[in-house]
Amino acid sequence: MMKNKRSEKTNVVRFPGKASFLGFALKGSILFFAASMVLSCLSALADLINPRIISCVIDYIIGTQPLPQSGTEADIIRLLGGAEHIRANLYIPALAVVAVALAGAAVRYAQNITGSIGAERFVKRMRNELYSHTDRLPLSWYGGNSTGDILQRCTSDVETVKQFVSVQLTSFVRIILMITLSIIFMSGINGHLTLLAAGFIPLIVGYSLFFHGRIGQAFMKADVQEGIVSSIVQENLTGIRVVRAFGKEAYECDRFLEKNAEYTNMWVKLMRLMSVFWSLGDLISGLQVMTVVITGAVFCVNDLISPGNYIAFISYNAMLTWPVRELGRTIADLSRAGVSIDRIRYIFNAEPEDINGEKAETDENAEPFIEFSDVSFSYSGSVPAVENINIVIKKGEKVGIIGGTGSGKTTVADLLTRMYGGEGLTGTIRFAGKDINEYPLSGYRKRFARVLQEPFLFSGTISDNIKAADEGIGDGAVLSAANDAGLSGDAERGVTLSGGQKQRVAIAAAAAKSSDVVILDDAFSALDSRTEFRVKNSLKERFKDKTVITIAHRISAIASCDRIYVLDKGRIVQQGTHSELIAQKGIYRDIYELQTQR
Repeated sequence: MMKNKRSEKTNVVRFPGKASFLGFALKGSILFFAASMVLSCLSALADLINPRIISCVIDYIIGTQPLPQSGTEADIIRLLGGAEHIRANLYIPALAVVAVALAGAAVRYAQNITGSIGAERFVKRMRNELYSHTDRLPLSWYGGNSTGDILQRCTSDVETVKQFVSVQLTSFVRIILMITLSIIFMSGINGHLTLLAAGFIPLIVGYSLFFHGRIGQAFMKADVQEGIVSSIVQENLTGIRVVRAFGKEAYECDRFLEKNAEYTNMWVKLMRLMSVFWSLGDLISGLQVMTVVITGAVFCVNDLISPGNYIAFISYNAMLTWPVRELGRTIADLSRAGVSIDRIRYIFNAEPEDINGEKAETDENAEPFIEFSDVSFSYSGSVPAVENINIVIKKGEKVGIIGGTGSGKTTVADLLTRMYGGEGLTGTIRFAGKDINEYPLSGYRKRFARVLQEPFLFSGTISDNIKAADEGIGDGAVLSAANDAGLSGDAERGVTLSGGQKQRVAIAAAAAKSSDVVILDDAFSALDSRTEFRVKNSLKERFKDKTVITIAHRISAIASCDRIYVLDKGRIVQQGTHSELIAQKGIYRDIYELQTQR
């Protein structure tokens, strides 16, 4: 027996804020991001060294400025042979500049490597956790969220957060260090010029904060609209046969074009906002640079600053301008990342099904084996889908459920297998002597084999799809089940099948699975009468010891059942054997006469 490799941990993760989410998301990659930040700081230091080398060369080597008696720069110049020796060998400072630049490049390379590894580990963890979490969310949650939007949150939004964490957040440390060190180095050259240059920083940060909320709102609207566009694409690709069958290509194309146009317009508005943001930033940064250059030139002419220090100051000011601009960009990107984090947190904060728990004791001989007692259920507080349902099923009994569309037949099966429940459910459902909620969910559902109304096949062979019902199914069991379902010789074919063939694959999967109860939900609707008769006869022997619940629209599918329940508008209006129900006036006899009239 193969063991299920999928993790079934059910630790419910809650993220009340963005910080708690990032703490969870960064597990396994935090050390790489920390190393990237440290290396980024070293790279910033390397960038700050070369302007001082150039300044010293201009003032003390090429120029006539006297060498100070003390200081790190003076000590290094004396260590290298003094100003005269370096003046005669200018390749020495040139080599120093090259060496510092190469060291900076090596550090940046290491920073990119560690940052990339951290980013990919971050994405891997997020994808794994999101898939594991969404895999355990109840059907009711999927009913309120479109597939396209879920996919967009799990792909595009994860990529946005990754980009922020691996690039913007990592460089944030470098930005702060660059701003701090630049101001320190600049203040060591000229305090007045430093105050003038630093005076523009609050202005840049202020307008960035002003745009922060507006950009975040715009990104939220764009992300929601992207989810709508993704949903349309997903629905059309999944239902392409329906679209073609009804000749709705033009209609669906127009619908996509309309929503895509809305999505494009949102991005155009967002880009206009971003253009104003960046243009204003460029204007303020340009004014800052111009002011510093002009004022510094005046100071230099009036001997308030040396030519070498002036060039170094201009270099540091350029280094200051870039991180301040980046700080504004980081604040803006924080808006988008915040939106994406909230959208991902929405998934994680959804209540998953508790698939674990202690195994409940069961009485396999309990009678009745399955029991619905005064069960009522409504979806999202709407009109009850089923009301006051009372059903009693003995172990090994064959029970049929019939009724019109929307009468609640499938809802009964969903409630029995705990696909739905919660606040909308009243009454009690018992299985093998226990309330169904006392069972561990995953173990409980494994006791059922179900053929759905609309069978879905995974990509792969028919054999693969039959084995999907139970990992322990061997090849012999697959062939036997395929033969009973009328698929003899087809078990290794692909999944491009007709509706009837898909139903037979689903029937074969249910037949091959080791289960206590088999639920056939309109399982023969796509089969012709002859094939239905042959398959039902083949399954009769296989299911003879199992409890079988057959849900159908056709009398022929349930006529041989031990007991039949007739549903109408969510209520049981008749019950009995086939012969008893035919003898009564009511819905069952009406259906029988309608389906058997010549």
